[in-house]
Amino acid sequence: MENIMGVLPFLIIMGVYSLLSIVFAFVNPPSFLNSIFKVPGIFVFLPDNLVMPVGRIFVGLVGIGLIVFLVIRLSGIPG
Repeated sequence: MENIMGVLPFLIIMGVYSLLSIVFAFVNPPSFLNSIFKVPGIFVFLPDNLVMPVGRIFVGLVGIGLIVFLVIRLSGIPG
């Protein structure tokens, strides 16, 4: 459990960013935050109305998946 405490600030920041990415997929972020919540370039091949929502949902879900993976690996849970 002490391994998680070293990366806890990173996990919290990553969690907030991931959740905000998912929220901003449905609501436009303020203009000063718009440059922070970018989407991967591969999503430019989607129709224009789906690029931002699908990209931001993807980024949010990958971030949450990364957090879950790190918590499981660092906490020593077998599996």
